[in-house]
Parts: sequence; structure tokens; C-alpha cells
Amino acid sequence: MINMKRVMAAILSLSVLMGAPSSAFASSYIMHTVKSGDNLYSISQEHNVSYAQVANLNGKDELYAGNLVKVRPISGNKDIRIYLNDQVITADTLPYIENGRTFVPIRFIAEAIGIEQINWNDHNEEAILMKNGVTISLPIRQSYAMIDHKTITLDAPINIYNGRTFVPLRFVAEAFNVDVEWQESTASVKLYTKGYKPVKTETVMKASISYSQEDLYWLSRLVHAEAEAEPFEGKLAVANCIINRKKSKDFPNTIKEVIFDRNWGVQYTPTANGTIYNTPSEESVKAARMALEGNNNIGESLYFLNPKKSTNNWIVKNRTFYRRIQNHDFYL
Repeated sequence: MINMKRVMAAILSLSVLMGAPSSAFASSYIMHTVKSGDNLYSISQEHNVSYAQVANLNGKDELYAGNLVKVRPISGNKDIRIYLNDQVITADTLPYIENGRTFVPIRFIAEAIGIEQINWNDHNEEAILMKNGVTISLPIRQSYAMIDHKTITLDAPINIYNGRTFVPLRFVAEAFNVDVEWQESTASVKLYTKGYKPVKTETVMKASISYSQEDLYWLSRLVHAEAEAEPFEGKLAVANCIINRKKSKDFPNTIKEVIFDRNWGVQYTPTANGTIYNTPSEESVKAARMALEGNNNIGESLYFLNPKKSTNNWIVKNRTFYRRIQNHDFYL
């Protein structure tokens, strides 16, 4: 381990953790890390966007494995905003999203949550953050990190973008005991330190009494049956897909009727195989409740599927891809 002055000097000279300030883009982007064999066409197909869009965003330069390319602006051409205890905090380079995860410059998040020490390990090409006896290691261009020597798989790799090292915001924040909430409607990430009580908006308070116990009963069971093995964010997204259908004129207008809808055939396999009646986990109940209270992380998506298992080509061919969360793809 080396001292902070030497670390910062090395970082500046290598443009790894720090770099010259660059102008911000008009919006934050959905990004893709190039893999061996990728080209702009294959990337456009993987993300269900047009080749022309990807080419226009990135030009026709040769692609290199490990580098980032832009897929599309986030919904609504918004900038991602970061809040700490309900106060906006700003980085000099905009965050981006890859595989459903928000990435931010490492120095930005470290300073925001009071990291005591940032080190750089040349041998392993990794940044090391330490606070309150917790150490996390973040190796560049790898899809894993370590918390006190325990390896954690990430949904997308740590990477270099605009001369900065970008790291997954939720992973770093939660590793240091900071709560994280994503608000889809405003493209905002809310960070809350322990002991701080978030301001509860009037909208959320009204939404919290707008559902019945029957709604919670069936929604939590559907979430559990469809997304038991998915992360909490995936469970929340599945719950919101059901709620979005309830709100849509094209589907029934109650949670239960949406789940058991067979107008175009069985909509959700658990209603056919009986797993809809299994007792949901606490996390599934929490996801259902949060969705019913207005916490939406999936926009207006109406459909989801596991591309490794699904045989439903109609969704892929006819609906607009929105986002991937672990094993599920979500469509508008």
C-alpha cells in the first residue's frame, strides 16, 4: 500500500482515476462494454436498437475489447442526477448506465460518502477504497470487485470513460452502509446515510394508501414466482410491469385480473404451473409493496422475459427493448 500523495501523482500521470475535465454530454447514456467479436451491428442487435443509431453515436472507429460504446440516451434524454440526503451533488462527468447499473467517477462517489482513503495498486490495476474498517478493491475492466477479500460479481465491468475510472454507484455506496434508491421518472439516484430520514413526498404518501391487501397478496406472489432468484431491483421491475399493465387500457384493471389474464393465452407461467400460490419471500413482499407505493425502476415497461429460456418471439419482434436486469429483459 502506498501513501495518498504518491497515489494521486500516479493516477494523474496515467489518467486512470483522474483526467482533464471534459465537457458534459447532452444526456446520460446507456453504454455497452465491447467484447471480443463485437461490432456495431451485433451491439445494436443485442440492445434492440438500430444500427444507424449506434453508428451515429459512436462513429465508425475500430472497436476494441473492453472499451465503452454508447447504445442510446437514457429515456427522455435526461441527465442522471445524484442526491445525497436529498441534496443534489454534481460530478464533472455525467454518469452512465450499463446493464441496469449506474456508473459514476470513483473520486466523485468517494468524496460524496466520505471515503477515508483511496489507493491504487499498480500490480493488479485496481483502485482500493477504505472506510470504517471496510476495504473494497475495484479492478479495472473486470466484472467483479472485492469487499474485504470476498469476491462479488458485478452486472457490468468497472471501466475508463472520459479519462475517469467509473464504478457501480450502488455497489460502492452499499458496501459503505449508504442506502440507495433509483427513481425512474426523474432518472435520479438518491443516497441516504445511516440515520438520515428521507423526505416523504406527497405523491408517495398518497400512493401508499391506493392499493388493497389483495393487490399486495397477488403481486408479491407473482414477483416471487417469476423473480425469486433475481436481485431486488429485478423483483421491483417485475412488480412494476404488472402495475403498468393495470394502468394500461389494453389490459385488465386490477392486479389479480392482470396476473390471471388469458385473453391472449397464459400471460404468466406461474398461473399455469401453480407456483403463483407459493408463499412469497420477505424481499418479494417488499418489492411488491414498494412498487405499489410508487417506486418505479422500469419506466412504462409492460413485458419481461428471460431470453435464455423464453420461446416468445413476439415480444422481441414487436415491442421496444427497455432494459436488462440480470436474467430478465424488459420491453415497453
